[in-house]
Amino acid sequence: MIRILYLGPFRFPDGDAAASRVLNNIRIFKDLGHDVYVLSFGGKYREEDKILNDYSYDNILYKITNDIDTHSWKERFLRYTYPYSNARRIIKETISDYDMLIAYNTTFQMNLFLQRICKQYGKKLVLDLTEWPAANETLGGKWCPIYWMSELNMRFVQKRFKNMIPISQFLNSYYSESNNLLLPPLINIQDSKWNNFSEIDSLKLKGFDGVRILFAGTPAKKDLLGNLIAALLRVLKDTDRIQLVVVGVLLEQAVNYCSQKALDKYKNNLVFLGRIPQVQVPSYYHISDFSAIIREPSRKNTAGFPTKMAESMAAGCPVLMNQTSDLGDYATDGKNALIINDYSVDSIEAGLHRILQMSKDEIVSMKNAARAVGESRFNYRSYLDTAKVFIAKIR
Repeated sequence: MIRILYLGPFRFPDGDAAASRVLNNIRIFKDLGHDVYVLSFGGKYREEDKILNDYSYDNILYKITNDIDTHSWKERFLRYTYPYSNARRIIKETISDYDMLIAYNTTFQMNLFLQRICKQYGKKLVLDLTEWPAANETLGGKWCPIYWMSELNMRFVQKRFKNMIPISQFLNSYYSESNNLLLPPLINIQDSKWNNFSEIDSLKLKGFDGVRILFAGTPAKKDLLGNLIAALLRVLKDTDRIQLVVVGVLLEQAVNYCSQKALDKYKNNLVFLGRIPQVQVPSYYHISDFSAIIREPSRKNTAGFPTKMAESMAAGCPVLMNQTSDLGDYATDGKNALIINDYSVDSIEAGLHRILQMSKDEIVSMKNAARAVGESRFNYRSYLDTAKVFIAKIR
């Protein structure tokens, strides 16, 4: 049995997509008989998780350091110059309690600290890596020192990790000299939310009888929601049998993606629902005919892997998508996905027309095929054997 501390800038247990990845990765290690504890740099304690002086979710003890949910300029500056001070203190005080540390997407300075302290105490160290940050994510772009540190981290500091859990083939190949466990975003297919879908209480959704497309998640630049809406508006000129439901964007924010005139004209076809509880997201996938993942094939998107792919498949919802990252390894055009040529408005429009030509039976068949992929390729239990080999080779 190995005692593992899983740490990083996520919001355990259910505050963000990063926490979902960490949770399901932990389930792998626990099913293999290891003890895993969590040091979450952000998030909030849930009262229902309290047991005496500790907090436990799904039989996983966790502690929150409050290192990332701060907003003053001083705190933001320190986050990049001396990041995660509370976490560092806790690690120094408790490192003797663990055999191995798994760090999720930690920064340049934090990685140096972890490499140094693990060497000092003779602890194994693993990096769970899900991204390669882009220059446009920092103020000043490629001229910003924060971006330089990120590149140093990716190209040099992380090359010194002997063990990694990359999320994509791109990262797996780039860090090929380390002992790697390739894990896409995972789910627990036995969780109630993937099987007992709740009824959606919305007149706009209940009363619609056409084809429904779902966009789930707060859109970043990479998600190209504007392109999807522009393509849909073209299609709506010819038919009202298609509906786009956007979970994660409020109606008042929708003017960032299309005109108020279009929103008024197509109020039953463009539905913006804002943020919803994470536990309800599978139900929205379940009642949709397709979800949409449209992204530019940049280095950032190639290195990453959208969690919404795993969630959509697990809920039995095929994906309208262009080829980015490893999505093509899990998607087959016309079977569990509809793959378009690129991320342009023209290509998306062509994909929407293809969907409109499908019969209800064809869509049902694709939904069943998507669910089958969710049950196999994105279920954490499918990776127990490869994880066991990974652990045996830990250096």
